[in-house]
Parts: sequence; C-alpha cells; structure tokens
Amino acid sequence: MALPSQETLDDEAMGWFLRLRDPSASEADRHAFEAWLAQSERHAEAYAEAEQLWQAVEAPAKLLAEREASSRPFPSHQSRQTWPWAAAACLLMTLLLGFGAWRDPGLFDRWMADLATAPGQTQQVTLEDGTRLFLDADSAVDIEMADGGRQLTLRRGRLWVDVIHEPARSFSVLAGEARTQVLGTRFAVERRAGDVRVTVEEGRVAVSHGQGAASNEQVVLGANQMIELHGGSALGVPSESDARGRLAWARGQLMFDQTALDEVAVQLERMLPGRVLVSGDEAGAYRLSGSFPANDPDAILDALETSLGITVRRLPGVTWLASPAHPSNHPSNQDVPAL
Repeated sequence: MALPSQETLDDEAMGWFLRLRDPSASEADRHAFEAWLAQSERHAEAYAEAEQLWQAVEAPAKLLAEREASSRPFPSHQSRQTWPWAAAACLLMTLLLGFGAWRDPGLFDRWMADLATAPGQTQQVTLEDGTRLFLDADSAVDIEMADGGRQLTLRRGRLWVDVIHEPARSFSVLAGEARTQVLGTRFAVERRAGDVRVTVEEGRVAVSHGQGAASNEQVVLGANQMIELHGGSALGVPSESDARGRLAWARGQLMFDQTALDEVAVQLERMLPGRVLVSGDEAGAYRLSGSFPANDPDAILDALETSLGITVRRLPGVTWLASPAHPSNHPSNQDVPAL
C-alpha cells in the first residue's frame, strides 16, 4: 500500500488538531485520533508540526487583532474583548485552512466518516441487516455492525432510520452526548455541533444522556414525540411533534411553518455549496411558511425574495440573506404555495 504524501499527512494532522480543539469533539473522536497518531512516527511528527504552526501564528494574530481593536470605538468592555478574538480567529483560519475550510465546515467530519453526503446531496442505504438509512445533505455517520450489537455514530447532519428488529443484537445511535437505543422503530436524529434532536415517527426509542452503555437519565419516546439535548446539558422534556411533517426531508420535501430566517439559512447550507449568512437588525422578525422540494434551494431563495422581501446576494462560497430595515412592509406571515 502506498504511503501517504507529506502534504496529505500535514492536512490530516491540522484537521485533527482543529477537531480536538472543538468543544463538540467526542470521546470517539479522541479514540480515532489516537489510532491515527499511532500509525507511524511520520503521523506523530506531522501532528507536532501542526501544533508548532498554530503556536507560531497565534501570537501575531492576537497582536494584529488588538491593534485593529484599538483603532475602533466600542460601546462596552464586552464588545471590545470580543472583536480581537474574532479577528484572530479569522486570521488563523485563513493561514491554516484557507477560505475553502471556512465555507465548508463539514469537510473534516465527512472525510472521517464511513458514510457521508456533501451539501446538496442525499443518500439512501440498506445495511446488511436490512435496516434502511436516509442520510440528509451535509451529513456524516460511522457504522459499526458487530455480533454483539449495531451502532451508528452521527458526526453531523440528519439521519432517518427504519430499523430491522433483532433480539440478539441491539441497535443504537450516538450523536454528541445523546444515545438513542432503538426498540424497533422509524425515527430520525439530527446533530448540529453539540445540539441533538431525536424525533420518533413510529415505534419507540430510549434516549439517554452520555455515551456510556448505561445511563441513569433515560427518556422513552413514542410515535410523534421528540426530545432535544443542548450541548452538555441534561435531556430536555419530551414534546409532541408532527413527525411526518418534521421528517418530510426524508421523503424529498421540506416543510417550513413560521420558521425563523436563521433556521431557513441552516437548511439552505445543507443544500448549497458554501456558507449561508443572515444580516439585518430585523432579521429575527422574518419567518417563512411553505413546502419546497428538498433538491431545489432556488425555490426557497425565490420565496424569500418575493414573499418576504429578503435580498439574496450570491458570492463565491457565500450566499447572503439581507433583511429589510422595516419588516412591517413585508408580511412575514404570508404562506408560500406548495411547489
């Protein structure tokens, strides 16, 4: 087998370094990193160089940020402290990963995963036991099928599962700090950084906090129920949910019901290459309702422009959604006809 090039090793090492600095990095990520590091001395050397490179540019980046901050007026001490770190982060990301990594934050997770989809792509898979998976756009999942049990680890994105029940082999899905133990069901798990949402369409699942096999905190969900876990906090309270509407993306349709513009932008990032940014002091006042094909982001952008008066600007690697200054002039409660 051909040895990886030095450039490939350097890219992998920096990817691991940045991943482990991310608060959402899991214990599974750390175990995978240790396995990568132990492959050869070249791997260890590449990682040491990545650490040195970060240290070398961190100090100049902070200095540049402080100089930039000193020339700008700030209304409060808090905002003055925020800007230097933002500038430093921008410089570091530019130096280390370039614009490509910023505009595609899921690149590393997809590269590491057993199964992944790029923005704008979805995939249906049938596992060896007959279990069906639907992986939404910009998603990544690891698959482990063993005699003692079946486990999926959702690194990012959304996953719909129709599980084949096997009494001798349990089936679970890990997503951040949430473990979903399947009791024979159709359900979906969504992970965005440290936030996890589990929605049950049919049957039952047991959701627990933490990645251990056992947990004192466990909630059983039935059909048309959902639960959320935010960061490292405790499990939330189960709530009723229209699972068929909420999980319409698994059938190729997107349904918005008074959905905030920021949430619409999150969905668009799954469909478009690059980032989707929202600006405007009144952006929070705009909400979208309607049904759209999951493979047609232009239909959503057209609806934002024509129904809500949102200005859509497309730049290389970025789609910008700018809200008008006066939301009262643009009815945000207007429904968009189903497409």
